[in-house]
Amino acid sequence: MRNFFYFLVKHATFILFLVMETICGLLVFNYNDYHKSAFLSSSNAVCGVVYDAEEGVSQYFNLGSANRHLAAENVELRNRIALLEGKIKAMSDTVAEITLPDSLRKYNYIAAHVINSSTHRSRNYLTIDCGINSGVKRDMFVINGDGVVGLVSAVSAHYATILPIINTSMGLSVKLAGSNYRGQLKWDGVSPRKAMLEDLPEHAKVSVGDKIVTSGSSAFFPEGIMVGVVDEVGMDKNGGFYKLLIRLAVDFNSIYDVEIVENRQQAEQRLLEEISETDD
Repeated sequence: MRNFFYFLVKHATFILFLVMETICGLLVFNYNDYHKSAFLSSSNAVCGVVYDAEEGVSQYFNLGSANRHLAAENVELRNRIALLEGKIKAMSDTVAEITLPDSLRKYNYIAAHVINSSTHRSRNYLTIDCGINSGVKRDMFVINGDGVVGLVSAVSAHYATILPIINTSMGLSVKLAGSNYRGQLKWDGVSPRKAMLEDLPEHAKVSVGDKIVTSGSSAFFPEGIMVGVVDEVGMDKNGGFYKLLIRLAVDFNSIYDVEIVENRQQAEQRLLEEISETDD
């Protein structure tokens, strides 16, 4: 206590100055409208900056939730489109008015996120946060908003691994967009943004920038899904076919949101094809 009184005595002049300044300030702002208005305006400006900063931080931390919501909406829209396409096809096959079941939808979409991946190996992989409990099965194809990602190769209760097209053991039947000229896409293990397209006949007209899409010639991928664009045009050394360098549409270095697509008619198609092969 003695030290406290000593402090007050020692700094009495300065403390008195602060008290007088405070009293003067209150008198000025209480009895002078101009100064009061200026003070409040400055205060509001400072508060506005603080609130803007707070809102910016809040929006940043809410981005994850917003992205998940958008991904779920995107999947719901794809499922509705698939159902409508099935209904339109069925309606075009008959003139009678009928009620169509949901089972007529050929494709079903499941939203997922990539939680682990590699891009620097010859046999790369992706791991997603959905598995059997979410309806994911082996051999379902995987896409994102940019194009083809790969195929589901293994599944557990809550997770699945994806064989991406940037895996040297993965082959993909593709074609020039707007044509029926087909070829085989293979990754050469060099750049995760580029792959090689072979076996495209030389009489096809090809230019840099042409789009490459899935051919639909297998039970795995439907026709017309974006794969990439032609980056360089060359010819096979044996002649007769192009050898094209393709810039892939999907950036595997930053991939996160994906969609697992179930082809509900895949088993039927594969069974029929196996029977035909056996007959040969």
